[in-house]
Amino acid sequence: MSDKNAKRFIFITLLYPLPFVVMMLGFIYIYDPLQIFHKPYFRETTFFSDMRKQALGIIKHYKFDSYIIGTSMLETTSATQANQKIGGNFVNISLLNSYPNESAVVLDYIFQNQNPKHIIYSLDPFYNVKISKKDTSYFDYLYNKDPFDDIKIYLNKEMLKCIVLFLDKEECIGEYKIHNITSWYNKNKHRFGGFDNWIKHKNDERVKPILLAIKNSKFHNLKKPNMIHITKQQEYINQYLINFIKKYTDTKFSIIIPPYLKLFYVIENSFTDDNSIFFYTWSEILKWFIKETSKLENVKVYGFDDLDYADDIANYNDLSHYNTDLNSIQLDAIKNQTNILTPQNIDQYLKTMEQKIKSYDIKSLVDMIKNL
Repeated sequence: MSDKNAKRFIFITLLYPLPFVVMMLGFIYIYDPLQIFHKPYFRETTFFSDMRKQALGIIKHYKFDSYIIGTSMLETTSATQANQKIGGNFVNISLLNSYPNESAVVLDYIFQNQNPKHIIYSLDPFYNVKISKKDTSYFDYLYNKDPFDDIKIYLNKEMLKCIVLFLDKEECIGEYKIHNITSWYNKNKHRFGGFDNWIKHKNDERVKPILLAIKNSKFHNLKKPNMIHITKQQEYINQYLINFIKKYTDTKFSIIIPPYLKLFYVIENSFTDDNSIFFYTWSEILKWFIKETSKLENVKVYGFDDLDYADDIANYNDLSHYNTDLNSIQLDAIKNQTNILTPQNIDQYLKTMEQKIKSYDIKSLVDMIKNL
């Protein structure tokens, strides 16, 4: 084969798959189940519950002026109720089981592309005491300034099958409407009802380890350690939350402190080598956070751990996830400007919380499960 013919052969070989590639790119663009490029064509408007991937399409293509962005603790907050109670046009894009550095990816994109009036955000004890920078590489490229790499999200076997066959199944296009994305609640609401109901569901993947912890733990008295260091937590919260509040002063921030079940702190205390470190570390973080944010005019912090609500297992389906009625209470607090934590009341708030943990009746629960 001559050099001329060889070059021609190579050119044709390389060019041959081009029509197929162009066709696939066209299919991907038209189908676009995450709505990265446009709102849905030729199908019902539905959404995935995984907001790490879905939030981009909502922020980019829908006109909302306010956002609920927290963990699963806020995922069950009704955007419709938020609109009714405190005004604005809210959407809930909370990221299930998210650390602050993950939420910050989405939060930054909001501010780069919108001018939000109001952000409701959850500052969770667990994710800010046991800090961790989660890997975001599998989704954060969606939120950079390069639109051409977004297509990577669709380059997998499952999604390509959906695209080529133009399927309308839930696993292909999502199943939720924009104001009822509450997948966590729908899958776990059977556990509400109290400790008897937990025992009834003793083999449930979330309940089983709780019952074992209660049965096998040696519970200690809550006692403040001599030294508590929160420098790393301060740097973490500054980087992934407070910096946004300071930079975007025209946006109102309502920070929700989710009240975990008091039993959470009792169990956590029983497993820590340094007795009581979790609760008192969280107390120091919260006192510092309230002091820092009190200097800023565009933020208020709302706390609910001093209410009796978090004493009652019936309100929870595990150690931290409360029922939707508390989400409504939180919106009422924002509306009526109640339950606000300040430098003046934070010590009493934490003292009340501490006393509730110390007086928690763990013995009755141990007695109920000793024969399981």
